[in-house]
Amino acid sequence: RYWTRSDIEHQILTYDLPDCFSKITEWMKSFYLQLNPGKTEIIVFGNPQVLSKHQVNGVFISPSVCIRLVSTAKSLGFYLNSSLDMSAQIIKLKSTCFNKLRKIAKMKPFLTVNQLQQLVQALVFSNLDYCNALYYGASASSLKQLQSIQNRACATILGLKKKEPKSDHIKKLHWLKVKERIEFKIILMTYKALNGAAPDYIAELINYCPLSGSRTPSLRVVVSKTSYSDRAFVSCAAKLWNSLPLDIKTASSVDSFKSMLKTYLFSKSHPLSTTSNHDIIV
Repeated sequence: RYWTRSDIEHQILTYDLPDCFSKITEWMKSFYLQLNPGKTEIIVFGNPQVLSKHQVNGVFISPSVCIRLVSTAKSLGFYLNSSLDMSAQIIKLKSTCFNKLRKIAKMKPFLTVNQLQQLVQALVFSNLDYCNALYYGASASSLKQLQSIQNRACATILGLKKKEPKSDHIKKLHWLKVKERIEFKIILMTYKALNGAAPDYIAELINYCPLSGSRTPSLRVVVSKTSYSDRAFVSCAAKLWNSLPLDIKTASSVDSFKSMLKTYLFSKSHPLSTTSNHDIIV
């Protein structure tokens, strides 16, 4: 039989999803938990062309219970939207960080530059760096919006004007730019996975691809057909790792690896920089 798109959708919505929820409900009951349909949501991921063809607003998992389909869902404090362009998360993040920066700015008369920098690190960058590996492969406009948070933080600390260029000042503060902060998180996780310091479910995603005559074999790069797959950890981790210099990949400890990696990425953020390892602040 030839299955059309509508046939597949009917199969998923009518049989597969209700069966999935039934199994989840059974699992939860075995641990004395209860599924709350009112707080349960379903999100469908895909490109805008595919999503525009979906007209379903909910799925009946029983004759009397319907689970709604949403375009944006929150998981562990991170907002995911159907197209995975991270726009919903970035909007929420900018609002949160800018609000905190406004409050920090009111305390400037009573604090030194170093104290302001510590506040920004603790209250703003902790939000900016949360789950930031998910931003890998995001569009240039999305990265620009994330960078605007760091630019505002720099302006708050140093009292810069709104339209004044921030790049040189960010360099003086010894900060990695947003793009390099994202790469730092992924590469560090890869190093830990390769050296037995990461959970098994992470370590299982990456594998060496031995090359004859090579001192350090490269990681196997998963070939993908879509931009979504390129952003997955199994794909981007190998690409970023293989691009590292040999001396960084063979670092003897996590601390030395982090120090060398920061210096390497700092030179990418700020070309021709001669800043030493201990001066760089992520």
